[in-house]
Amino acid sequence: MTKELNKRPRYNRWYKVTLPECVSGDGSGYHFYISKGHSRNLLIFFAGGGVVWNSFTAAHPTDAAGVLAGDPGFYWANLRPVTEFMNINQGITENRSPLNYFYDWNMAVITYSTGDFHIGRSSLRYDENDPEKVMYFNGFNNYTAAIEEIKRIFPEPVNLLIAGDSAGGFGAAALAEDIMKRYDPERSRVTLISDSSTLPWDRWKGVMKDLWDTVPEIYGKIESDNPVADWLKSVSKTYGTGVKILYACSAKDEVLASYWNSIMGNDYGADPGIREEFRNVLREMVYDLMDTVPGISFFINDYRFVPDMPGGIIQTGTIHTCIRNPLFFTGKTDGINMHEWLKDMVNGESYSVGINNL
Repeated sequence: MTKELNKRPRYNRWYKVTLPECVSGDGSGYHFYISKGHSRNLLIFFAGGGVVWNSFTAAHPTDAAGVLAGDPGFYWANLRPVTEFMNINQGITENRSPLNYFYDWNMAVITYSTGDFHIGRSSLRYDENDPEKVMYFNGFNNYTAAIEEIKRIFPEPVNLLIAGDSAGGFGAAALAEDIMKRYDPERSRVTLISDSSTLPWDRWKGVMKDLWDTVPEIYGKIESDNPVADWLKSVSKTYGTGVKILYACSAKDEVLASYWNSIMGNDYGADPGIREEFRNVLREMVYDLMDTVPGISFFINDYRFVPDMPGGIIQTGTIHTCIRNPLFFTGKTDGINMHEWLKDMVNGESYSVGINNL
């Protein structure tokens, strides 16, 4: 188990920072993680872990028993030992191996257990037969407390990388401008990346406003059915080329396609038709951002859960998130892995990888 931070941190070790005033979705405690490197660079990473948009999804959190029974649930409601394994020492957050360009950066992982893209401030009694069952959409309050501690511990980075995967990619895009108010982009070279974060739906703005009680400064930037695209456009409009904006995803993301199918009113899951529809949605998003966000770069992979079967029959879709996955280092798209591409991006280069996968 990771030790609690109670004194000056040692280099290249992960520490847990408990925030007593914060809560997870089921009302249990909340903490985030930090690792101190020798460099003056900083990675702020928003973790993912599902989403809640109504009482039904609130009543179906993810747990080990459900996963084994074939019910993946819709969100992580707490921070248990298994979520520690998911949050640190994976992909970009590997802090001991020099093979990772980012290993010696200062790192902060803002954990996620509230089903609200890190931007909620409310609660929901989701079972009319049991008023004791409460879902806490406390993501924004957790983020605010965490970022204040992160700024205190790592006050003036030279390079600042704001990143997130899945629901955390929504959070990174939504909260990047708030982070910029705390870390002056004129004193830091800033890169923003969302990995595997798109679920177009014309009701998100209402969910954020009416269910999660998101602050107007965040939901007010949404002008379409694609919140991440709108938030990235807002960052670009506000900061121009002062923030390097990136987006990554797999072409037929199995998890996102399954969530999207569920949001459309169907059972959670995807088939070849749904996966192809998701790829079309992703293609539209990428081309729209190409036209509206100057200097944006993309990494679109086609890594699959299982190999194609004889005859070209694909049994599943493509992976969900790469940035905290071994494929961050080993997967090749157009001859380059995501690690090499992201290293180039934070060092000022600008090119896209895998656009043909769309």
